[in-house]
Amino acid sequence: MKEYLNLWEQRFPPGSTILTIGNFDGVHLGHQSLFLLVKEVAAREGKQAAALTFQPHPFKLIFPDRRLFLITPLVKKIQLIARTGIDALVCAPFTREFANLSATDFARQVIVERLGAHTVIVGDNYHFGRDREGDIKLLAKLGLEMGFKTVVAPPFLMDGKVVSSTRVRQHIMAGEVMSAARLLGRYYSVEGVVRPGKNRGKDLGFPTANIRSEAELYPREGVYAVWVEYGERRWQGVVSIGYNPTFGDTGLTVEVHILNFSRDLYGETIKIIFLERLRDTIAFTEVAGLQAQIANDIRAARRIFALAKE
Repeated sequence: MKEYLNLWEQRFPPGSTILTIGNFDGVHLGHQSLFLLVKEVAAREGKQAAALTFQPHPFKLIFPDRRLFLITPLVKKIQLIARTGIDALVCAPFTREFANLSATDFARQVIVERLGAHTVIVGDNYHFGRDREGDIKLLAKLGLEMGFKTVVAPPFLMDGKVVSSTRVRQHIMAGEVMSAARLLGRYYSVEGVVRPGKNRGKDLGFPTANIRSEAELYPREGVYAVWVEYGERRWQGVVSIGYNPTFGDTGLTVEVHILNFSRDLYGETIKIIFLERLRDTIAFTEVAGLQAQIANDIRAARRIFALAKE
């Protein structure tokens, strides 16, 4: 897949692309289904399969005082979209000027003049242009005037509901990582750098790696069975996300105990892949109680690993 990180530096030949447009946060099964349709149409028409996305997410520019926790940062999103097999991904810098483009100007300047769309394939709730003034009907009308076709992709449903980034985000924030995995088509994961901690895990007999990550979205506080990827290998582990109530800490920590692993990972980047939630965080009055609970967590996690799909 070719990556173009600035829309305004690219110009595709007229009528050369089958195009889809969206934020694609999470690159969930709904997005993957859309990319598959784009590829199928592109193959049939002899065109390039292309996608347009935005950086930053439009919500962050339009509503700067409200928080939106992204499922996938841009680099991870690019990697996931590349796996779908489309030919080209174009990123549009989402600036105030860009946000103020009218629907007509967006269609002409972006879809036609820059991206050379032969066909635009989007979902039935697609909106575009200033204040989301454009909808599917207007897109089809502008397509007739400007020379591109409009195709409305059917919604991708699971359990009778549309699969959406909002739905995935809600599951992750609730700690429902198995439900999120079903919608994503993969386990949710975060990457981070191992940093020095307070060595409490080691003192308890369960050494942990403390993670500092650029991820915006973590599962709800609690303890989870996870896989840990480092280099080319994968280990089993148990991660705790929370504020260490037993020790009265106030800052959020992400600590993972990697089973059957003894190497020093300070400064190394690891990936934590969330399989299943084990329990809430608990404040123990005695360290012995915490040690017994951690041992129970590891036993419960091993049962999950025995059944987990790679």
